[in-house]
Amino acid sequence: MQNKKKKTGPLTRLLVGLFLGANVCTVLLLWLTVASTFVSPSDYPTISLLGLFFPIFVAVDIAFVFFWLIFHFTLVWVPILGLAVVASYAMDYCPINTKEYESDSAICVVTYNLGGVVEENDRLEVVGFLKKKNPDIVCFQEIQGNLMNMPEFQQFVDSMHYNKVIGAGKYILTRFPVLGDTLHIDYPTRNNSSMACWIYCQGDSLLLVSNHLESNGLSDSDKCEYKGMILEPERERVELGSQLLKRKLGGAAYYRGAQTDTLCALIDRNYGKSMIMCGDFNDTPISYTYQRLARRLDCAFRETGRGVGFTYKHSGIYVRIDHIFISKDWQCLKCYVDDGITASDHLPVVAYMQKKH
Repeated sequence: MQNKKKKTGPLTRLLVGLFLGANVCTVLLLWLTVASTFVSPSDYPTISLLGLFFPIFVAVDIAFVFFWLIFHFTLVWVPILGLAVVASYAMDYCPINTKEYESDSAICVVTYNLGGVVEENDRLEVVGFLKKKNPDIVCFQEIQGNLMNMPEFQQFVDSMHYNKVIGAGKYILTRFPVLGDTLHIDYPTRNNSSMACWIYCQGDSLLLVSNHLESNGLSDSDKCEYKGMILEPERERVELGSQLLKRKLGGAAYYRGAQTDTLCALIDRNYGKSMIMCGDFNDTPISYTYQRLARRLDCAFRETGRGVGFTYKHSGIYVRIDHIFISKDWQCLKCYVDDGITASDHLPVVAYMQKKH
């Protein structure tokens, strides 16, 4: 007797077609979020915001993998192909590294947006954090005089024999000698800035750049509105909230596009020289800012970090927007986001690195 092929009814074929169409749309939208990182926000600020939806489409596409495995195995290649094309970007967003290294010649670098820490308990927590890490280089953003003038903070700085470099809202502490004056980086901005200095580190001059790129300018009420949109997605509320977020986020992205181009030009002018570029970039790994810098420098967290590593957790918004980039002559041994300190709405990024031999 001949084997008869199992026939599928019209309803089954219709459902398979609908789900397949939904999966294809998800894959195309996923690819579109990645493609948006190649578009300058200075030209198309709204398009640049598509990268924020990357984790959502990844999650949906992964769900389709399990769906097809259960209900229609022959179509599982569709979501797998979708993920394969953006695999490197997924690793930027959520790296999976299993090994960490230690070395006596490694230096510790910390970048930390203090968010204008005001309360005394928070300031003491920052001092305790520094004493625990004993970093060789610290780049603070949004620091205020109430911390810099705090006796406990000054005692620690003096005990570590730090050299200090001070800029608008930024403060660099380094155990290494500072070579020359502070370099101010000019770019279009409303309230933010970047600064740089040359230091003498492990027998070589190193360009250290501390950044606080354009802030999104979301007030506490804006963030609460965003959280409300997620928890109570009423049509009118979502429409109004989306317009507000689009306007504010797009406006900030417009400035960050030009700021990123300026930083890339700085890197290109100093090609082949030792460099550490860190700070609060106000952009996730799936963004024009991150991807342009990552084509020139290595991201420390991407090299040795694990997980999503959110550096901002406030009002229902969870993102990694603080980064440490290093030139090719450095090897990152360990990098993590320290979630043991709650003094600021940001979390510090800590990296251990050594010069390559």
